[in-house]
Amino acid sequence: MPYDHSKQYRCPIVRGKALTDLDDLLPTYAHIIQEICPTNKTNFKESFNGKLAQFLAGAEKKTLDNHRTEIAGKLFGMYYEDSKETIQISERTLKLIEDSDQPSFFKDLCAKYQFPSCMNKMNTVMAQINSGINIRQLSFVMKVIFELSNKRKIINKKEVGYYILNSLDVLSGNATPTDVISQISEDRINGMEREVSEPGREHSYNHQHINEQLNLLALANCIIFDNQNIIINYKEMDYIKKLSDKYNAPNSFDFSQYDLTNRDHRRKVQIDYDKHFAKFSDLDKSVLNTPINSLINLTIPDAPQNSRIDTNALGDEGEEYIYQLERSRVEKEFPRLVNKINKLGKIKGLGYDIQSVLGIKPKPEFAKYIEVKSTKRVSAPTDTFRDTINLTRNEWTAAEQHKENFFIYRVYFCQNETKVFVIQNPFGLNNDGKIYAIPLSYRIDFDQKSGNFCASE
Repeated sequence: MPYDHSKQYRCPIVRGKALTDLDDLLPTYAHIIQEICPTNKTNFKESFNGKLAQFLAGAEKKTLDNHRTEIAGKLFGMYYEDSKETIQISERTLKLIEDSDQPSFFKDLCAKYQFPSCMNKMNTVMAQINSGINIRQLSFVMKVIFELSNKRKIINKKEVGYYILNSLDVLSGNATPTDVISQISEDRINGMEREVSEPGREHSYNHQHINEQLNLLALANCIIFDNQNIIINYKEMDYIKKLSDKYNAPNSFDFSQYDLTNRDHRRKVQIDYDKHFAKFSDLDKSVLNTPINSLINLTIPDAPQNSRIDTNALGDEGEEYIYQLERSRVEKEFPRLVNKINKLGKIKGLGYDIQSVLGIKPKPEFAKYIEVKSTKRVSAPTDTFRDTINLTRNEWTAAEQHKENFFIYRVYFCQNETKVFVIQNPFGLNNDGKIYAIPLSYRIDFDQKSGNFCASE
């Protein structure tokens, strides 16, 4: 049967936040969940809401509940309920805490998305099943984008929405990427511009479920938006090819083994799906890592440029970046002191990565101790942001010992820029209530009032 693009079918997902907000909130969710899990459902609800309220001042209970259940839970799969009704942290969340690679988190997440899914209400799931909906939608989207890129063509958001994410034939597996591309090409030749539009509905209703799914691919670092146009990130081709190849693979969660008209089965399918969604995808883990040069073009001598499984790679890249930044800063005013800047991150027990000099009068040669904490994310942190890092006992001891001469440099490797946030004397700031050091391994929560971004070179 030929592809009939006119048969439209709306498959919504959980409504998230703006792209930058999701990047900002992800590490916050992760560290809250790490701190309180495993725990029972009642304590999880109260503890998550209470800790998130410290970050989102003035947020109402309904808003906090939405962050916990809809975004951290259904949209991101950051925790799940086990057979003993205990809330456990997900594999994907544990990996994020370990490697601070936010695009990698979203890469794995995109590979788990499917329709139908239990992020929708069960009546919606049943309606989708009855309509034959059965697709890994983000894999299909990437396959079309990939094939069009091979033809040196670009697709836009409205076309993705109309021809793919709102198309019944695509969502039910009755159309191929080739069918979609052929139809788009024909319509373009004929000057036809199509978009999702349901009469009587506002623009957000028609496009929100499309834009927010595309945002997930953007957060995975595989597409870039140029207004309405979607540009493929050629530096992530290993991942893009693997994700695209899954477009016609069976859904990873099979609803056919459940009787959704049975109340007990409906409860069981929700628990089973949540546990499934919290696990890693079936993609090869080697393609999930995000090389620094896939985010931005950096000139860092000896910095690793290819995908690496080594979890120390990000720390090495951040340390090298700050080392070069410090050398450049000191050399401008006190070139004779440049040789006093040393990378010491490989020496265990020191509590800092770089020993530099203050480089300011009247005593520029005074020592400066820098601990570098790096992360990868697509969007840069905004002027109003929250973040969380972990310090070891040795690092916190060094902060206490060196006080005004101890600095944390938080490096954000982002898609369009690298930003460095500097926190001087975290020990003193903690005593003054300007940061919040929680003695787990000394987790530090901070915001824009705690320090300053480095000036761009």
